[in-house]
Amino acid sequence: MSTKSEHTPPIPLSVRPNPNVIFRRVGDEIVLFHLETDRFYELNGTAARFWELLSAEDNATEVYERMLKEFAVDRSQLTREARVLLTSLRQEGLISTDE
Repeated sequence: MSTKSEHTPPIPLSVRPNPNVIFRRVGDEIVLFHLETDRFYELNGTAARFWELLSAEDNATEVYERMLKEFAVDRSQLTREARVLLTSLRQEGLISTDE
């Protein structure tokens, strides 16, 4: 039996990249530059793809579902990793949420 929480992404529905952050893909990585802090950040692997999807999608649920389809990962692992990534991005001011 599956519960609602197993199908609810850990991504707040209102998460979005900070408009003061620009990014560019460089090989397998994405380099972020925060215009207000003049700091660079590197995202590699799945984090880079997560950022791309987050920047392109209006619906956080779709980002989560696409990540599940594109990577060989189960829901619980993606949930844990997404929460860690979102916490880090939020702490650095790279994303905003309306939680």
